[in-house]
Amino acid sequence: MDYGAFLETLKQTLESHLEDGQNLVIRPVPKNNGILLDGLSIETPGSSFSPTVYLNPYYSQYQEGMSVQDICLDILNLFGQNQPPACVSEDDLFDFAAMESRIMMRLVHTDSNQELLSDVPHIPYLDLSIVFYLFLERSSSGQITILIHKDLIEHWHIKPKKLLALALKNTPRIYPAEVKSMSDVMKDIARQNMGADFDEEYIDLLLDNEDNASPLYVLSNQTGIYGACCMLYRNLLKNFADSLGKDLIILPSSIHEVLLTPDENGVSHQYLNSMVANINSSEVPAEDQLSDHIYLYTRADDRIHIIAP
Repeated sequence: MDYGAFLETLKQTLESHLEDGQNLVIRPVPKNNGILLDGLSIETPGSSFSPTVYLNPYYSQYQEGMSVQDICLDILNLFGQNQPPACVSEDDLFDFAAMESRIMMRLVHTDSNQELLSDVPHIPYLDLSIVFYLFLERSSSGQITILIHKDLIEHWHIKPKKLLALALKNTPRIYPAEVKSMSDVMKDIARQNMGADFDEEYIDLLLDNEDNASPLYVLSNQTGIYGACCMLYRNLLKNFADSLGKDLIILPSSIHEVLLTPDENGVSHQYLNSMVANINSSEVPAEDQLSDHIYLYTRADDRIHIIAP
């Protein structure tokens, strides 16, 4: 069964499980870097809240042997777990005063997101763009957010600069930044994978044998989601650079995190640019990529600069 036939079969099977009045919709949804995914929503009369489930990964599971019926049950279970947030009513979405404390930001690459940016308010930043979303709820099964589109801020009668001012205040509060050394990150990964077999002294010994001439640090938020925007948090880079006594090279690992390393003599910007581009092309999913080159934070002017190849 090809992908088109899979979608049609999936739709017909799901429709047999709908309640009276519900309507199933499959539409292309633009994601980061121009990626289009097929999003499925179940519309219920009297409710404008409808989670979106992306179907593209399910086709891979179908090709690996998962039945259409089991996929449908999994999708219905996801919809059952993601009910409209109790803390926000539908009328609240159109009430700017009720939403202003929930306005957050994230970073995307400008040239790679022209279709998305044509429909959402944004602020250009270097070769990136700051876009905005509403944080509604976080639970054990995930979080509920809504990307802010132009029609919503037109209803609110506000400008993108107002969104930026609020997001710069709100995002660090809801998504606190976290800077970890790469050795600490490696130990966390080992601890998760090794379980009861984790031996911290042994892992420390292995890490001590690594070349630490250019230490790496991971900057993200505590959820690990859209954490690259932490580099915009007030005084974060300044304070960290001052603690090292060095300017900082910023390697855009993904939209979820960036890597920081001191800008020291002997560090080749050209080599690091090449490394970032190669890792993006071979390791980072297209929808998670932020940029193909590094940035430099300089303490003298408290600014981030593009270091182009």
